[in-house]
Amino acid sequence: MAKYNILNYLKNYYRKKSKFSLASDVFFLLFIVLLIVPASRVEVMSFIIRLTSGSPSELKAEEQFSITSQDRTWQLSDMNGDKITLSSLMDDRPVFINFWATWCPPCVAELPGIAELYKKYGNQVHFILATNEPTSTVLPFAEKRQLTELPFYQYHSTPAAFYSESIPTTFLLSKNGKVVLSKKGAARWDSDRMSQIIDQLLKE
Repeated sequence: MAKYNILNYLKNYYRKKSKFSLASDVFFLLFIVLLIVPASRVEVMSFIIRLTSGSPSELKAEEQFSITSQDRTWQLSDMNGDKITLSSLMDDRPVFINFWATWCPPCVAELPGIAELYKKYGNQVHFILATNEPTSTVLPFAEKRQLTELPFYQYHSTPAAFYSESIPTTFLLSKNGKVVLSKKGAARWDSDRMSQIIDQLLKE
Protein backbone atom coordinates (compact mmCIF):
# COMPACT_ATOMS: atom_id res chain seq x y z
CA MET A 1 0.00 0.00 0.00
CA ALA A 2 2.78 2.42 0.94
CA LYS A 3 4.65 1.59 -2.26
CA TYR A 4 1.51 2.28 -4.30
CA ASN A 5 0.99 5.64 -2.58
CA ILE A 6 4.59 6.69 -3.28
CA LEU A 7 4.35 5.73 -6.96
CA ASN A 8 1.01 7.51 -7.29
CA TYR A 9 2.46 10.62 -5.66
CA LEU A 10 5.42 10.62 -8.04
CA LYS A 11 3.17 10.25 -11.07
CA ASN A 12 1.04 13.20 -10.03
CA TYR A 13 4.09 15.24 -9.10
CA TYR A 14 5.80 14.85 -12.46
CA ARG A 15 2.57 15.22 -14.42
CA LYS A 16 2.22 18.75 -13.08
CA LYS A 17 5.78 19.80 -13.84
CA SER A 18 6.90 21.50 -17.04
CA LYS A 19 9.55 20.00 -19.32
CA PHE A 20 12.00 22.62 -18.12
CA SER A 21 11.35 21.72 -14.49
CA LEU A 22 11.77 18.03 -15.25
CA ALA A 23 15.05 18.71 -17.03
CA SER A 24 16.21 20.77 -14.04
CA ASP A 25 15.37 17.89 -11.69
CA VAL A 26 17.32 15.43 -13.82
CA PHE A 27 20.30 17.79 -14.00
CA PHE A 28 20.23 18.32 -10.23
CA LEU A 29 20.08 14.58 -9.53
CA LEU A 30 22.95 13.95 -11.97
CA PHE A 31 24.96 16.71 -10.29
CA ILE A 32 24.42 15.12 -6.85
CA VAL A 33 25.48 11.70 -8.16
CA LEU A 34 28.66 13.15 -9.69
CA LEU A 35 29.52 14.82 -6.40
CA ILE A 36 29.03 11.56 -4.52
CA VAL A 37 31.22 9.51 -6.87
CA PRO A 38 34.87 10.05 -5.80
CA ALA A 39 36.22 9.76 -9.35
CA SER A 40 34.22 12.74 -10.59
CA ARG A 41 33.97 14.89 -7.45
CA VAL A 42 37.16 16.87 -8.07
CA GLU A 43 36.24 17.52 -11.71
CA VAL A 44 32.72 18.75 -10.91
CA MET A 45 33.83 20.98 -8.06
CA SER A 46 36.70 22.35 -10.14
CA PHE A 47 34.33 23.24 -12.96
CA ILE A 48 32.06 25.18 -10.59
CA ILE A 49 35.00 26.97 -8.97
CA ARG A 50 36.40 27.90 -12.39
CA LEU A 51 33.11 29.52 -13.34
CA THR A 52 32.91 31.56 -10.14
CA SER A 53 36.57 32.60 -9.69
CA GLY A 54 37.42 36.28 -9.98
CA SER A 55 40.48 38.21 -11.04
CA PRO A 56 43.32 38.60 -8.52
CA SER A 57 44.46 42.00 -7.31
CA GLU A 58 47.85 43.21 -6.17
CA LEU A 59 48.63 44.07 -2.57
CA LYS A 60 48.37 47.65 -1.43
CA ALA A 61 51.72 49.45 -1.38
CA GLU A 62 51.97 49.29 2.41
CA GLU A 63 51.26 45.52 2.37
CA GLN A 64 53.96 44.62 -0.13
CA PHE A 65 57.19 43.20 1.30
CA SER A 66 60.58 41.96 0.14
CA ILE A 67 61.63 38.37 0.70
CA THR A 68 64.73 37.76 2.79
CA SER A 69 68.07 36.29 1.76
CA GLN A 70 67.03 33.14 3.64
CA ASP A 71 63.83 32.89 1.60
CA ARG A 72 65.91 33.07 -1.56
CA THR A 73 67.73 29.86 -0.61
CA TRP A 74 64.47 27.89 -0.90
CA GLN A 75 65.28 24.63 -2.67
CA LEU A 76 63.01 22.79 -5.08
CA SER A 77 63.31 19.88 -7.52
CA ASP A 78 61.96 19.78 -11.05
CA MET A 79 60.16 16.74 -12.42
CA ASN A 80 63.50 15.25 -13.49
CA GLY A 81 64.81 15.46 -9.93
CA ASP A 82 67.23 18.32 -10.65
CA LYS A 83 67.51 20.73 -7.73
CA ILE A 84 67.28 24.51 -8.01
CA THR A 85 67.08 27.39 -5.57
CA LEU A 86 64.70 30.32 -5.81
CA SER A 87 67.66 32.69 -6.09
CA SER A 88 68.74 30.99 -9.32
CA LEU A 89 65.44 32.02 -10.92
CA MET A 90 65.61 35.62 -9.76
CA ASP A 91 67.56 36.89 -12.78
CA ASP A 92 65.86 40.22 -13.44
CA ARG A 93 62.47 38.61 -14.10
CA PRO A 94 59.27 38.56 -12.04
CA VAL A 95 58.50 35.21 -10.39
CA PHE A 96 55.06 33.57 -10.20
CA ILE A 97 54.78 30.94 -7.43
CA ASN A 98 51.71 28.73 -7.05
CA PHE A 99 51.32 26.10 -4.32
CA TRP A 100 48.91 23.38 -5.42
CA ALA A 101 47.97 19.67 -5.33
CA THR A 102 46.23 17.25 -7.68
CA TRP A 103 43.56 16.38 -5.07
CA CYS A 104 42.59 20.02 -4.45
CA PRO A 105 39.53 21.16 -6.52
CA PRO A 106 40.35 24.90 -6.35
CA CYS A 107 43.92 24.11 -7.45
CA VAL A 108 42.72 22.06 -10.41
CA ALA A 109 40.16 24.73 -11.26
CA GLU A 110 42.73 27.49 -11.73
CA LEU A 111 45.39 25.49 -13.60
CA PRO A 112 43.94 26.15 -17.09
CA GLY A 113 44.10 29.89 -16.39
CA ILE A 114 47.69 29.56 -15.17
CA ALA A 115 48.50 27.61 -18.34
CA GLU A 116 47.15 30.48 -20.45
CA LEU A 117 49.18 32.98 -18.43
CA TYR A 118 52.27 30.82 -18.91
CA LYS A 119 51.74 30.73 -22.68
CA LYS A 120 51.65 34.52 -22.70
CA TYR A 121 54.48 35.30 -20.27
CA GLY A 122 56.55 32.11 -20.01
CA ASN A 123 59.56 33.78 -21.64
CA GLN A 124 59.35 36.89 -19.47
CA VAL A 125 58.29 35.54 -16.07
CA HIS A 126 59.60 32.56 -14.11
CA PHE A 127 56.75 30.23 -13.16
CA ILE A 128 56.96 27.81 -10.22
CA LEU A 129 54.07 25.41 -9.68
CA ALA A 130 55.09 23.88 -6.37
CA THR A 131 53.65 20.67 -4.94
CA ASN A 132 54.72 18.17 -2.30
CA GLU A 133 53.30 15.25 -4.30
CA PRO A 134 55.58 12.74 -6.08
CA THR A 135 56.31 12.85 -9.81
CA SER A 136 54.39 9.57 -10.18
CA THR A 137 51.26 11.52 -9.26
CA VAL A 138 51.99 14.87 -10.91
CA LEU A 139 53.12 13.72 -14.35
CA PRO A 140 50.09 11.49 -15.17
CA PHE A 141 47.82 14.27 -13.90
CA ALA A 142 49.52 16.84 -16.15
CA GLU A 143 49.46 14.53 -19.15
CA LYS A 144 45.77 13.72 -18.73
CA ARG A 145 44.91 17.45 -18.69
CA GLN A 146 47.43 18.45 -21.37
CA LEU A 147 49.38 20.62 -18.94
CA THR A 148 52.80 19.04 -19.45
CA GLU A 149 54.28 22.36 -20.62
CA LEU A 150 53.86 23.87 -17.17
CA PRO A 151 56.98 24.03 -14.94
CA PHE A 152 56.07 21.79 -12.00
CA TYR A 153 58.38 21.55 -9.00
CA GLN A 154 58.48 19.53 -5.78
CA TYR A 155 59.19 21.05 -2.39
CA HIS A 156 59.64 19.62 1.11
CA SER A 157 59.68 22.81 3.16
CA THR A 158 58.26 26.30 2.74
CA PRO A 159 60.05 29.61 3.38
CA ALA A 160 58.49 31.84 6.02
CA ALA A 161 57.53 34.41 3.37
CA PHE A 162 55.39 31.85 1.52
CA TYR A 163 53.95 29.89 4.41
CA SER A 164 50.21 29.21 4.23
CA GLU A 165 47.94 26.66 5.83
CA SER A 166 45.76 26.41 2.73
CA ILE A 167 46.13 25.75 -0.99
CA PRO A 168 46.05 27.02 -3.59
CA THR A 169 48.17 29.96 -2.51
CA THR A 170 49.90 32.14 -5.08
CA PHE A 171 52.58 34.82 -4.93
CA LEU A 172 53.88 37.19 -7.57
CA LEU A 173 57.34 38.66 -7.00
CA SER A 174 58.81 41.69 -8.72
CA LYS A 175 62.25 41.55 -10.34
CA ASN A 176 63.90 42.66 -7.10
CA GLY A 177 62.08 40.12 -4.91
CA LYS A 178 59.19 42.17 -3.60
CA VAL A 179 55.90 40.29 -3.07
CA VAL A 180 53.35 42.42 -4.93
CA LEU A 181 50.54 39.85 -5.01
CA SER A 182 49.49 37.23 -2.48
CA LYS A 183 46.34 35.22 -3.12
CA LYS A 184 44.77 32.38 -1.14
CA GLY A 185 42.19 30.37 -3.04
CA ALA A 186 41.45 30.02 -6.74
CA ALA A 187 41.60 32.98 -9.10
CA ARG A 188 41.20 33.70 -12.80
CA TRP A 189 44.86 34.11 -13.65
CA ASP A 190 44.38 34.69 -17.37
CA SER A 191 42.33 37.85 -16.70
CA ASP A 192 43.07 41.27 -18.17
CA ARG A 193 43.76 42.58 -14.68
CA MET A 194 46.51 40.01 -14.12
CA SER A 195 48.09 40.90 -17.46
CA GLN A 196 48.10 44.57 -16.45
CA ILE A 197 49.89 43.73 -13.17
CA ILE A 198 52.57 41.68 -14.94
CA ASP A 199 53.02 44.24 -17.73
CA GLN A 200 53.66 46.89 -15.11
CA LEU A 201 56.27 44.71 -13.39
CA LEU A 202 58.04 44.09 -16.68
CA LYS A 203 58.40 47.84 -17.22
CA GLU A 204 60.13 48.39 -13.87
